[in-house]
Amino acid sequence: MGSNIIKPQLLEVINELSLSDLMSRQLQTVYEGWSVKRLATFFIKHGIGGAPVIAADDELVGVVTQTDVVRFGSRTLDEKEVQKLTQFYCGPYGGELSEDDMRHMQERASENCTVHSIMTPEVVALDIVTPLAEVCTALAKRDIHRLFVTENGKLVGVVTARDILQRLLE
Repeated sequence: MGSNIIKPQLLEVINELSLSDLMSRQLQTVYEGWSVKRLATFFIKHGIGGAPVIAADDELVGVVTQTDVVRFGSRTLDEKEVQKLTQFYCGPYGGELSEDDMRHMQERASENCTVHSIMTPEVVALDIVTPLAEVCTALAKRDIHRLFVTENGKLVGVVTARDILQRLLE
């Protein structure tokens, strides 16, 4: 019975709101060349769970989250990744790395590996005038928690599922 009273009110609010009503313009960005360690420190310092990734020319190139950092820290290198690291450190004609060298590289991976290596290159961004119903659909269909807001093709903000829920509860 209570849901029948709430439902029309909720639909009215959803139909009236757009991204500009919900988004945060205080957007924290990270550079793709940062180390994973620097990224983790950045997330803690700013109390955020994810951020858009930009290249040196300020082009939006991806998104990275705390989950990406955790996955990176808990994974083990497969054979292909070991070969890539060996080639990187020893050169195309270089030799083999010892087991101690490999262990040392893995221990220092968070300092040597970059945000680019763990980010998701697909960025979900919607225009600032997008209605809330479309925003909710995009979040649900793509199973994501945040999306970025653009205005005239320029990154201007971020909105999270939490932002939407908080606004609907008001």
